[in-house]
Amino acid sequence: MILSGVANKAEGQKAMKAIDGYDNAVKPGTPYLYHYYIEALIKCGLAQKAKASVINYWGGMVNKGADTFWEAYDPDNDKLSPYGFFPVNSYCHAWSCTPVYFIRKHPEIFQTP
Repeated sequence: MILSGVANKAEGQKAMKAIDGYDNAVKPGTPYLYHYYIEALIKCGLAQKAKASVINYWGGMVNKGADTFWEAYDPDNDKLSPYGFFPVNSYCHAWSCTPVYFIRKHPEIFQTP
């Protein structure tokens, strides 16, 4: 709704902030979907939440020893796998370019302390 422009900036912020209050909210489980989550946060003016989400999500993989980014990743579920067996996962996905894309596209958000 945010990315399509159906929700305005204020509605988008309200929705994105409300998600955090639901323990049972469905979360993105792949870099592919997380890319759009980050984009929606930026579009509705939640730049610092977007930055923190990139650090938590992709940084979380790095902190767990990844030298390439995983096809599926949930910071709260180390056994997530689209193949039903967590050691089997694709370890170099195109959507892993998301951090660099946003760092370069939005330096005012991602390149500041």
